Amino acid sequence: MGRIHRYRTAWSRHHRSGGFGIHSPFAFGFVQRVLGERCPYYAYADLKRFRAHALEMVPWRRRRSAVVGMSTVKMLFRIANFYNPRHLLVVGSCYGVEAASVKAVSGKSEVFLAGTSSEAVAHLQAAFSAQSVHSFSEFAEALTHYFAALAEDEQPFVLIHEIDDEIDYSTLKSAILPWMEKQAVLILCHLHDNPLMHRLWKDCIAAGHYGQTYTNEKIGIFIINPKLQYEHFSLWF
Repeated sequence: MGRIHRYRTAWSRHHRSGGFGIHSPFAFGFVQRVLGERCPYYAYADLKRFRAHALEMVPWRRRRSAVVGMSTVKMLFRIANFYNPRHLLVVGSCYGVEAASVKAVSGKSEVFLAGTSSEAVAHLQAAFSAQSVHSFSEFAEALTHYFAALAEDEQPFVLIHEIDDEIDYSTLKSAILPWMEKQAVLILCHLHDNPLMHRLWKDCIAAGHYGQTYTNEKIGIFIINPKLQYEHFSLWF
């Protein structure tokens, strides 16, 4: 998934990002009112301050790759706001910005973290509450506690920012693929520059039977829902 391919598909992705050529009512509404929403939200200012503080933790040379930009922060918030999940799982959000983006929707939500630095966890707990932010050193441990917290009829809401080794990849793949037969919201980042993330995204698409995927070839969003016909949308967002 190289840069040349992204340039070649830029026009078609930009065209669809306005809803053109999208026939699914759900997809049209999701693109228009969630991915492409431009109205300001109350939480944006707080998230901007949180991100600025997080940047201070990052070595200068890694700032651009380690911390997502504000446009992504806002989009993640809007997706979480659309679904308003009670429990969230965030993996590989080293500096906590992605976790803050989805946690900021509700003070009642709880976020389960894996792969987040202790400094970022402290930042999240100070911004929200220690009781609503749960951090684990191992991915498998975070998954176990997350699934234990989910209500029987609650759909998982999972954001994976980055994974660095085959063990974590295998752990997440084993946990995620069974969801393809159920209902969940799955967001994967770094599809363009992390081979394991790219592979995991392709695994999910290959295992899917229904639902909709949205990608700008850097971030992938998979709405796993048996009420939705299986469709894939390449967009500009």
